[in-house]
Amino acid sequence: IAASLHEVGGNANEDRARLQDMASDLREAFFLVAIIGEFNAGKSTFINALLGEPLLPMGVTPTTEAIELVRYGAQAIRVPTLRGDSSTREWVHPNTGAPGVALVDTPGTGSVFQRHETTAKGFLHRSDLVIFVVNAKRALAEAERIYLDLAKQYGKKIILVVNQIDLLEPTERVTVRRFVEQQVKQTLDLSPLIFLVSAKEALNGGDGGIGAVKAHLRGVFA
Repeated sequence: IAASLHEVGGNANEDRARLQDMASDLREAFFLVAIIGEFNAGKSTFINALLGEPLLPMGVTPTTEAIELVRYGAQAIRVPTLRGDSSTREWVHPNTGAPGVALVDTPGTGSVFQRHETTAKGFLHRSDLVIFVVNAKRALAEAERIYLDLAKQYGKKIILVVNQIDLLEPTERVTVRRFVEQQVKQTLDLSPLIFLVSAKEALNGGDGGIGAVKAHLRGVFA
């Protein structure tokens, strides 16, 4: 199908590229979990919390300029290898959730690097599940609504994670959850599962709400 679309030209070339990507993922038996969000939402920290160690680089500035792909493997490989045109760095870790599951840290939306947003949008179509990470202090900025709408258009299963709740008082957490629920329902007609977490606390030895996320993902992967 992808080969025949090459003859059509025009916008069909985008569909052709997507089909080729999907065929490649099927050959490699990936279940892709894409982690999307603005650069300061703590996506890399969230993935590290799922893995149980600080594997991916973290920082207060946009640190992810390429796709960070963490494949499942019985033994961790903590030095990444470059794939394809060097836009993807590949890691291996036993805590991705299950054999065959790959976690994908995408460049942050709304970052100072325009190429980040282009890369993140281009990767959405390949995912089997989208985990959208938002900052508890500024949940659902306009750029985030755009990306959520795009994921919805692609027909992706979406989970919302409100990160950095350690910065909020208990009463504020209730308010933020209610606000996020209302906004995604009113503006996008979505009712995704919402988890409130502190990935930082989880990496420092606590649970930080990550346990509930892991439990849900185990059910998805089963």
